[in-house]
Formats: sequence, C-alpha cells, structure tokens
Amino acid sequence: MSNPASSLAPAIAAYIAAANARDTSRVGSFFAEDANVFDEGHHRIGTQAIAQWMQDTAQRYEPRVEVLGVQQRTGKVLVHNRISGTFPGSPLELRYMFRLNEQGKIARLDISL
Repeated sequence: MSNPASSLAPAIAAYIAAANARDTSRVGSFFAEDANVFDEGHHRIGTQAIAQWMQDTAQRYEPRVEVLGVQQRTGKVLVHNRISGTFPGSPLELRYMFRLNEQGKIARLDISL
C-alpha cells in the first residue's frame, strides 16, 4: 500500500513535517506572505501570525500529524489526518483543506473535523 503523504505538494509536506518537528523557523518557505489559517474558530493572516499559531499549538497540544488520505480537488487539496497529542479526545481525525498559490506556497489552510 502506498504512503498517502508521498503524493503531497512540497509546501504541504513541509508544513506537516514542520508541525511534527515543532519547528516554526521556516514558515515563510511554505506559507505565502499573506496566507490565511482557520483553526478552532480563529483566523490568522500572514506568516508571523501563522508561526505564532504553530508555536502555541505545539506547546499546548504537542500534536503529531499522520496523513491518512489525500484528495486533489480543483484549486484545493484535502488531507485527512489523525492528530494525536495532549488534548481531550486524542487522537482525533481532522481534515485539512489547503489552497496553494501560483508559486506553490500555502495560501489558505482550513482545519475542521
């Protein structure tokens, strides 16, 4: 059986690797400067706010992302994940909906159940 993560666009694969490594130092290399992230009812805009969100999430929940499936849709990539960590209900299955810009960077990320 093939690894679903192997079909990810480089920016998405880099984001997931950084999230698992709890490394926010390279956020600008895979998120667009004006990127949007929607998670837990909050909206963050720009790489600085996104790096802060990644850092806060890493400290609070110590999440580990495991890619279960990837679907390519017109203009977006749906990634089905199992997230484990130090939060109630762990592990959870979450859907990440990515939109990439023309440069292949993440322009938008929506995280939902």
